[in-house]
Amino acid sequence: EDDEDEDEDEDDELDAPFLASRPDATNSDSDEEVVLGKSLVKAPPASSAAAKSGGSASSGPRYCKVVAIAETRGSSRVIVCTLHPNERGGRERGDNIVTDTDTLLKAKPTDKRMPWILIQVNDVTRKVLDLPGKLDPYKLWPVQMIGWKETSTLPLGRLKGQCLGRAGDLDAEERHALIENELDCHDVDFSDELLDEVDGLVEEAQRSFDDEVSRRLDLRTKRIFTIDPATARDLDDAIHVDLDEAKQEVEIGVHIADVAHFVKLGSLADKEAQFRTTSVYLIGRVLPMLPHALCNHLCSLNPNEPKLAFSAFFRLKLETGELVEDPKPWFKKTAIRSVCRLNYDEVQQVLDGEEIEPPPMYGGYKWKDVKDDIFLLYDVCGKVRRGRLEGGALSISKQKMIFHTRESEDGIPTGYHLESHSASHWIIEELMLLANRCVAKHLAHSRLSDFAVLRKHESPDPKKAEKMTQMMQENLGLDWEGFNAGAIYRSCQAIYKEYGEMLGLCVEMMTMRAGMKQAMYFVYHNEADAHHFALDFDYYTHFTSPIRRYPDVMVHRVLNALLVGADDGFQQGTAAEIQVEQCNEKKSAARKCSEQIDRAVFCIYLRSKKSWFYTVGTVLGFVQESNENTESGLVTVYCSQLGRESKVVLFADGATREQLHLFEDGVQDELMLPNTWSFCSRGLVELEWLPPDGDVTRRKRQALKMLSCVPIVIIPTDTVPINYALFFVSPFHPRASEVEVSEREQSGFDWKEVEEDGVEMLFDAHAGQPPPDTPAPAEAR
Repeated sequence: EDDEDEDEDEDDELDAPFLASRPDATNSDSDEEVVLGKSLVKAPPASSAAAKSGGSASSGPRYCKVVAIAETRGSSRVIVCTLHPNERGGRERGDNIVTDTDTLLKAKPTDKRMPWILIQVNDVTRKVLDLPGKLDPYKLWPVQMIGWKETSTLPLGRLKGQCLGRAGDLDAEERHALIENELDCHDVDFSDELLDEVDGLVEEAQRSFDDEVSRRLDLRTKRIFTIDPATARDLDDAIHVDLDEAKQEVEIGVHIADVAHFVKLGSLADKEAQFRTTSVYLIGRVLPMLPHALCNHLCSLNPNEPKLAFSAFFRLKLETGELVEDPKPWFKKTAIRSVCRLNYDEVQQVLDGEEIEPPPMYGGYKWKDVKDDIFLLYDVCGKVRRGRLEGGALSISKQKMIFHTRESEDGIPTGYHLESHSASHWIIEELMLLANRCVAKHLAHSRLSDFAVLRKHESPDPKKAEKMTQMMQENLGLDWEGFNAGAIYRSCQAIYKEYGEMLGLCVEMMTMRAGMKQAMYFVYHNEADAHHFALDFDYYTHFTSPIRRYPDVMVHRVLNALLVGADDGFQQGTAAEIQVEQCNEKKSAARKCSEQIDRAVFCIYLRSKKSWFYTVGTVLGFVQESNENTESGLVTVYCSQLGRESKVVLFADGATREQLHLFEDGVQDELMLPNTWSFCSRGLVELEWLPPDGDVTRRKRQALKMLSCVPIVIIPTDTVPINYALFFVSPFHPRASEVEVSEREQSGFDWKEVEEDGVEMLFDAHAGQPPPDTPAPAEAR
């Protein structure tokens, strides 16, 4: 995916709850909700006065009853399931064999939020599944719910298509993610009618190109070039920079592929783009928003090819990087011809002073000319970035694993690297942010402001942000200010500087989970609050990627109407409102799909390498659970390389390797578990490790505190859906030394209990527990 999109959307995090302090909460497959593992309170008897009256603020919780379903969302949705015999009484049939007397099958969704579904055994299912016979519990099947009677415990469903494959197969996991996020409709060919229309567009564009250029600003002789990922195929932005020594200013031109010129409102290509709204990026391939004849050829700003563009021009002060308001930023339809194509790695090598093989140059320009432009942009964009962050913007570092598939015959990654965010990336990021900001302000102050599609990011939920501040300041004793984006950024940077990268990355994740909301597209109205919290911009939009984002196309159309004095040619009123909502939903679905595929591919990669993954995890919280028979604990750990938190489960006793469901086929490694563990306080767990020979005189104790950075090992599981499990690494393990963690990072922070005014303690979770020196026997996962 084009790095510009990822870099500029530093706000694109869901309002996901911070789970470390929620003993009653478990991770769901959705980032948007918490699934409670058990009810928080017991409902009173139906005859109680409180239940009848609905309760009151003083009498306790209020209870209610669902009386109707207003909207049956999801009733026709296709759900990915595994198939099993339907054993009466809910018991599992170990042999997984369906007999000739069975009348129902049980479909278990991989999405644990969904209920089991019953499927009738009929002629169709017998033929498709070869019944009677044994069902493969690892095969993934698309199932559609067809009805759920009020008197039935489970809904009825039917098979909806062919088997996707077995869990753990790359193709099956890719299709699984697309269906689960309702994006499988993107993985189809464009219709013949649409492709015929696009062929006609291409022919007409070539025939009328000179006439169209005569109506535009012709910049085909200007030194314009592109900087993109090495693997990018659709080049939708190009740049130029001119130095005005007399005024000590630079003029920047950001030139964007003029997609809206070719894709007219209401055309077949436009209707399909309205439906898709975004390109979906998978491992090794892309599901494009537009046909390849448009996105990779006609619109792509390839080197030495004359192209039509929509350009934003603005001037910056050379000394400070400030945006010049006289003259104001201006916009124009243009014709350009890129003189060379560069990728981020090449530009970074140039900035680092390395010699590289010069790229092919066109238009009579020399490589030295472009190198001088790069250094000029580095200088001025560095000042722009520094001023933006010091002025109150929030920048979050995100680690993402980029898998290598180009040399793979079967699509399974051969390796990976962590995505960098070097100067070559932020040069383009700052230029795109400026262009988007200038366009947004222009639209918001124009006569067509009521039709402008902008992007806003609301302030975090104040209660959650306050809890985060209280935890950081009072419970952990850290310097922390969270009253605005700039304060959060400065606090995070201070933690990076004092405590290191691992803790800094973890705290940034906690910040995004502590009430931070998701940025949204919306149709602007004069009275609307358009402020973008993370970027700290009064107005912001997306203008720079119309090849792969439909909101950018909408923005181009309104901006063009302003330039030509038109009042139509763009979506208006309810149609525009519905369209931006579709864009928001599809953007969120595409992000979740990408994350799901990344997790699956990571597990598949580990399986193929027959190895386990050793890295650093940061402790976020502890929960101790016990009942009459067992005692266990949960330690929430954040892994920055995976970009998510997971649970390490401490078992009291009786856990076997079979219960852990680990994928160990061919792995030459050893899993070493703690001998004992003990909860010493809310913010401290102590593990005891024994050497392989069991010599108790050589035992070691490991203290886990809040925000301790510790070695962990990630092991893929043999489960459906494909997943992984986290374990703490024994200090006696041969590979423990591979994970470098400083003593300061390991030490963590003492948890200080804070008394709250007006709060009376009714229950102490730690009361009656064994003293710290009384360890519980354990195996750990």
